[in-house]
Amino acid sequence: MTAAQPSPEGVRSAASAAPSKAADEAPRLPAESGVTARLADDLAVPAASPVHRLQAELVQFTRQVEPAAEPFYPGWFRLGFPVASSVLLWAAILWGLSRLA
Repeated sequence: MTAAQPSPEGVRSAASAAPSKAADEAPRLPAESGVTARLADDLAVPAASPVHRLQAELVQFTRQVEPAAEPFYPGWFRLGFPVASSVLLWAAILWGLSRLA
């Protein structure tokens, strides 16, 4: 090998040493120190920060708004109108056929 190209063993050892050194120097995570994260709920008082203001603005898109119940037509009309319309149309059809004959 030439002097400009590193040997594959040298590259592997340098790559494997870097993550372990970085892991030792990294700060401890909250889960390791016994502190756990909690989710904000509707009862939490938001702090005065842009993130909390944004969360308050976005929460309106997550809440389901119950639609107002639409009043239905009375039962006699919902049943009677199709029956009466059908009888009227059949009468018109039969009357038209009788005029053709």
